[in-house]
Amino acid sequence: MIKRVEHVGIMVSNMDESIKFYETLLGSKVRIRVNNGQKELVFLTHEGSLGFEIELIRDLQPTTKYSGHGLVNHLAFVVDDIDRVIAYYKQNGVNFLTSEPKEGINGRKTIRFKGPNGEVLQLVEERKNMDS
Repeated sequence: MIKRVEHVGIMVSNMDESIKFYETLLGSKVRIRVNNGQKELVFLTHEGSLGFEIELIRDLQPTTKYSGHGLVNHLAFVVDDIDRVIAYYKQNGVNFLTSEPKEGINGRKTIRFKGPNGEVLQLVEERKNMDS
């Protein structure tokens, strides 16, 4: 069911400082930077960790409670068929944080749930090729 670990989300207070740290000291590169009005997101790649990214997250509005989930906000896993995995997980007692998957960056479907210690986990279905 799980194909691979995709990314880890880390809360930051100063995005530019954090980007500089990850680029200068850890050799990461910015793949995409997005501001959706509630939070600023930056996905960092590293040539030594192909297929895995670090997502830096900065809350922009005090009403956003994204940072309330901790410094390391979530761990994301790529799946082939998010609806099938959701059904399987529900049969095994998993309660999701939303009733339906949300559309994420680049048309991906995402949904979150909590692990046994309250850690936030995310399933990500990559955008299906529109030509098939």
